Amino acid sequence: MVEDILAGLGMVLAWDNLFWSFFGVSFGMLMGAIPGLTDNMAIVLLLPFTFYLNPIAGISMLMGLSKGGNFGGSIPAILFNIPGTPQAMVTCLDGYPLTQQGKSGKALKMALYGSTIGDTTSDLVLIFLAAPVAMLALKVGPPEYSMIIFFSLIIISMAATEDPIKGVIATGIGLLLGTVGLDPMRGTPRLEFGILELSDGFQIMPMVIGLLAFSEVLRQIELDVKGRSEKKEAVFVPENSRRPESDKDPNHRVTLQEFKGVIRTIFRSTGIGSSIGIIPGIGTTVAAYLSYISAKRASKHPELFGKGSLEGIAACESGNNAVVGPNLIPLVTLGIPGNLAAALILGGFMIKGLTPGPMFMQRNAPLMYGLFTVLLLSNFYTFMVGNFFIRYIRNVTQIPKPVLFTSILIFSVIGSYVFQSSIFDIFMMFCFGILGYILTKLQINLPTIIVAFFLGPLFERKIRQALLISGGDISIFFTRPIALAFFLLTIFGVIFLISRKKKIDQRI
Repeated sequence: MVEDILAGLGMVLAWDNLFWSFFGVSFGMLMGAIPGLTDNMAIVLLLPFTFYLNPIAGISMLMGLSKGGNFGGSIPAILFNIPGTPQAMVTCLDGYPLTQQGKSGKALKMALYGSTIGDTTSDLVLIFLAAPVAMLALKVGPPEYSMIIFFSLIIISMAATEDPIKGVIATGIGLLLGTVGLDPMRGTPRLEFGILELSDGFQIMPMVIGLLAFSEVLRQIELDVKGRSEKKEAVFVPENSRRPESDKDPNHRVTLQEFKGVIRTIFRSTGIGSSIGIIPGIGTTVAAYLSYISAKRASKHPELFGKGSLEGIAACESGNNAVVGPNLIPLVTLGIPGNLAAALILGGFMIKGLTPGPMFMQRNAPLMYGLFTVLLLSNFYTFMVGNFFIRYIRNVTQIPKPVLFTSILIFSVIGSYVFQSSIFDIFMMFCFGILGYILTKLQINLPTIIVAFFLGPLFERKIRQALLISGGDISIFFTRPIALAFFLLTIFGVIFLISRKKKIDQRI
């Protein structure tokens, strides 16, 4: 094993490999920071170029794109309340309030620290536990998937908002929107009303951009029209953040005491993200939400969550980044991509004539350890490039609000269009923006809708597959150990959250 590790290091430590890894992280971070242009899109754009690179350099670039883009998505989430990537939706909850308080630098740096620590720790999980943990993942079938997703949806509904009823309504809306399009099992159209473009259902990026970005533009316009732009709720950037910023300013740096206060949260969230990453198909968005909820439950100051909590930012960023490493476990050991990014990276493997699977680590051990080294190197690049990037990117908060929101609207249109090169997606973005504005007035949690929409089709498909296996017998969800465990966790979670809410209400 030591020989394989040394051979892998020798393969990686070449200038071209180091350069392409650095380029991947930098380009991915830039793409993630632009709403609509996700880390996945960065991989799609550069995947063909890997044909001209050696295997280590090509796959290093793809992994760098994934890692850089994953952090980059938190930048517009914190500065503008617009997630650059779907998993950054949760970062909006506390990142944007901190920007409104003139603490954008502090929020960005906490996101960077949480991301790199979570990413590095989860990569160690991949390196040391790849083979044994992948064997456990083989036992997760449709019944287990169904209960894991059911657990995620219920907990998110109950804990993501102050009012559980509104949380359930938000989840219901998301699940309903997820049923639009072709039936996943029979291929028959559902709720498309004769519109051909809806045969594939609503696309995630126009929905995310519309609900979170365009709706925010409409809200700001409303506040300006009412003449309340001088008031706190209408101020996008406080006056004290318009002076020249410095890292010595306490509003733009994370103190040692603040870092010590969140380190336990970071490692807890890393554990949650790593556990979720091992199971294919669950993804970074669920990891971010569950990490956030867990942090809020364990926090000494849960009342600060949603109002600018550093714990909240650290939890969701370390949680969603911790998925990246373990998500490659089923890829490299079983040939099963855990998410879209892993599937695209699988394409990069295949372009280079490499086929991940049970025998891959035995036949290509030096190459595998070389790629593991690249993952750790990418985290170093993410930290260095991220520190440089956020030092200057936060100054965009000095842009006048009319110019800023006009730019956001333009990027929203571009981001919606480039996802599928469809004018219809732009139209849907505007429709979801109006819907998001209305739901915001009704105090319905928008990120919960998006998470439910994202998980809904997978939830339906796994339930129906499980029922096909059992011949329609629902006992299959309660007789298999892992499925039963998650069902019981759901019940206990609901009871705990309700009792906790009652205690908080009594204190108030």
